[in-house]
Amino acid sequence: MKFTEAQLEKAFIELLQQEGYEYRLGNTIARATDEVLIEEDLINYLLRKYQSNQLTKNEAKSIVLQLKTLPDSDLYESNKTIMRWLSDGFILKREDRNQKDIYIELIR
Repeated sequence: MKFTEAQLEKAFIELLQQEGYEYRLGNTIARATDEVLIEEDLINYLLRKYQSNQLTKNEAKSIVLQLKTLPDSDLYESNKTIMRWLSDGFILKREDRNQKDIYIELIR
């Protein structure tokens, strides 16, 4: 039996739902048609998740900017970078250099 992309997508959706994520079809999410990243949601998530680290709104916005400014000239490398950030996280250098850097995870 062949494993299709649709079956893989369904399996991922089910796994994420088991972890407590809400599933919504992409066309039911209010956003601009050319918008891939829902910036406001990501900023709010980061501010909540890293509230104990006192992440600033500017720092959250800088994370979004890093994602948005990955070069599209080498799509393969940019996709590898995004997948590494999603799976492994990354270190955020703080605005205030006196504060300790934060290990950022884009998803729980």
